[in-house]
Amino acid sequence: MLEGHIEYPAYIVLDIPVPMEKRIQALRSRFDEERAGMPAEVTLTGSCGVGTILPGQEISFVAREMDKVSARFAPFEAEFDHVERFHNTDIYYLAFRNPAPFAALHKALAETEIRFRPTEYPFVPHCTLKLRQHPTEQELLELFFLNAPREPFRLERMSLYSLPGPTECILHHRVALSGSLPPA
Repeated sequence: MLEGHIEYPAYIVLDIPVPMEKRIQALRSRFDEERAGMPAEVTLTGSCGVGTILPGQEISFVAREMDKVSARFAPFEAEFDHVERFHNTDIYYLAFRNPAPFAALHKALAETEIRFRPTEYPFVPHCTLKLRQHPTEQELLELFFLNAPREPFRLERMSLYSLPGPTECILHHRVALSGSLPPA
């Protein structure tokens, strides 16, 4: 899993655990069926704040840098708040009640030796529900009046994925948050 170089757009994420993962996938199947089978996650690097990982870097190098960060931070509880839309896009996502732990992990990853593509967008922790197609009026109503799942869930692991295509996902590395620092 750790051999080779980053070739495709690559992201570092926090994996959303079962049973919340199944709830996210069910919501995605309602609003963005092609994403329903993708892992439910919170993007830490790749979409905003810092961009995707610059291609050509060794996967093992990126994994070592992730391991260093995960060894500093403890697992933590998270809770969704409401649905939002990224400005001037058709990307709809679940926002979090407390974004501080995600921001701390994002900052720690951005300060590693991993090289990232630039992005103009500030970091916003999110779990994407709908990504590629313009929503119908009915979908818009459902999205904005959606009762977000409110049960707290524990985030315990970080993963490195690359996406060769819109519905293809390759797992390169996974590591448990094992430190003592609360990520806030």
